[in-house]
Amino acid sequence: MLLHEVSNLLHGSLEVEAACYAVLTGVTAGVGLGFNRAMLFEVDRANPSRLVGMMAVGPADEVEADRIWRAIERGQDSLPALYQSGLAARDAHAPLDRQVRALQLDDASVLSTALREGRLVETTEDDDDLDGLLHLETGVAAPLKGVNGTLGVLYADNRFTERKCSAEVAQIFALVADHAGRAVENARRFEREAQAARTDALTGLGHHGALMERLTGAVADARANEHPLSLVMIDLDNFKGVNDRFGHLAGDELLAALAARLRAHARTGSLAFRYGGEEFTLLLPGVDLIRAKVIAERVRLAVADEPFTVGSTQLKVTCSLGVVSLAPGMTVHAFVDAADQALLRAKRSGKNRVVEAA
Repeated sequence: MLLHEVSNLLHGSLEVEAACYAVLTGVTAGVGLGFNRAMLFEVDRANPSRLVGMMAVGPADEVEADRIWRAIERGQDSLPALYQSGLAARDAHAPLDRQVRALQLDDASVLSTALREGRLVETTEDDDDLDGLLHLETGVAAPLKGVNGTLGVLYADNRFTERKCSAEVAQIFALVADHAGRAVENARRFEREAQAARTDALTGLGHHGALMERLTGAVADARANEHPLSLVMIDLDNFKGVNDRFGHLAGDELLAALAARLRAHARTGSLAFRYGGEEFTLLLPGVDLIRAKVIAERVRLAVADEPFTVGSTQLKVTCSLGVVSLAPGMTVHAFVDAADQALLRAKRSGKNRVVEAA
């Protein structure tokens, strides 16, 4: 029954974070296997012998453990209900989760043994407890196996109850890890495909549709939290001349180079998109008009001051920028239009300049 419920949760968990939480809920919840704590690690793509922390769930101490278990017993919630409520209220800064996500483990622990040997491993007092993180008296680790090999390791223990893992529970734990491997692999594939669907192939930035989707959410969030939100529309000056003189392949190379420079010089937290053609957009959550103009000017100088290398040619180009901040009652369409009109005025007034919305 547990495997059936975990499988159902994983089938509906299209994102990696949700898939991981479904697995960890099934391993730890009172209606699941009932381990006190559970942790997920994945293989480092740059170093296949290294594990990096993905996610963990579990109480920080005995007091929190007792409170959680009593709440589960009183509520008698099903596993799907606990998963849904826990996913919605999950604290990304919980001590155990934060500690595990910061880990990078080389081939020196029981987790690495499970990864290397591809089998379930129970911890012993002679194993490395990773500076007290693992509870060696009750810990168990199993590999996450996907279609294309072992992806990582699932670990669980009973630090607070100190209950040893029975043979039956260990067997089910290993089967849950098998489910987890395929689910994480599928979620990774889904995220890659979803990202590709939202990405402009030439520049690697989000495309027009991705901008409008993100902008709709950003506007709603800015209104709900009374935070500023700004938008910068950017257009390369005289881009047609580059295509006419050097060809469209050179023009494409220039656009890709501009995208890279935007990423390098944009403010942390800002989001860059290719709006269309030679037009780009910066979405600036939490940024008011004054700071948005400063960021836009920094981008303008980054483009104008350093030539772009296109093939064997050094091209000196400039850009024009329109800046707007979200005003009360402004719709998403009006927000974009105001930035577009400001950009148009920048082009008409001489190019290579920043103009704010009227």
